[in-house]
Amino acid sequence: LKPRLVDIEQINTTHAKVTLEPLERGFGHTLGNALRRILLSSMPGCAVTEVEIEGVLHEYSTKEGVQEDILEILLNLKGLAVRVAEGKDEVFITLNKSGSGPVVAGDITHDGDVEIANPEHVICHLTDDNAEIAMRIKVERGRGYVPASARIHTEEDERPIGRLLVDATYSPVDKIAYAVEAARVEQRTDLDKLVIDMETNGTLEPEEAIRRAATILAEQLDAFVDLRDVRVPEEKEEKPEFDPILLRPVDDLELTVRSANCLKAEAIHYIGDLVQRTEVELLKTP
Repeated sequence: LKPRLVDIEQINTTHAKVTLEPLERGFGHTLGNALRRILLSSMPGCAVTEVEIEGVLHEYSTKEGVQEDILEILLNLKGLAVRVAEGKDEVFITLNKSGSGPVVAGDITHDGDVEIANPEHVICHLTDDNAEIAMRIKVERGRGYVPASARIHTEEDERPIGRLLVDATYSPVDKIAYAVEAARVEQRTDLDKLVIDMETNGTLEPEEAIRRAATILAEQLDAFVDLRDVRVPEEKEEKPEFDPILLRPVDDLELTVRSANCLKAEAIHYIGDLVQRTEVELLKTP
């Protein structure tokens, strides 16, 4: 039995419900849990990874004329929903604002390769007319969630003072939940209906997110489709091409003096030379 109906209820541009039915009993949880894990942890996307704020040397400080401390500003930057054109793995955007009032994502300056999906997102507040803030923000493409602590040790030697690392949440999916309900086809009432409720940050439509998650799952399972019993051959101990005993001198055989002299007279100095002679040849030895 394969599902025949896929219904997409678009609540808004970032929120949708996807219904899949009918499914064999138990497959609702099997598919729902797999898709949920992929949507939360394995979806590619873009996120802020580094920030340089003018006049700030470290994250445990404040900036004059700014209501929030630097740590709070970094947390607000994590909520920035950025979409970068395909083919670019990292871009830099800038923010320059002065005067009293809120500083929002829409104040960020960027080129045509970058799109801010939540321009109303508040980054900080300037408290007086003389206050100003300037920052340079690095946006990178990645997958899942990468904490700043995972990059500190690899970049510590090259990272200049004042460049602040940010925990990167690359996944464009903000919320995901699924429910399994009863479904019926003709006389069968023991079937499943899978309902996936999800919200994105605006950089990716929910329908496209489901499609990408299903593609990722199919690619991972593709290796099992043509599964064959591939046995690794046992490693056999390599035997030397010759017996080392053949290199021992004939003196080691403890022959009589006459026999040893006879062999040496025939240029038989090693056991290897001896075994190459036939019995008839040895009997002819004087």
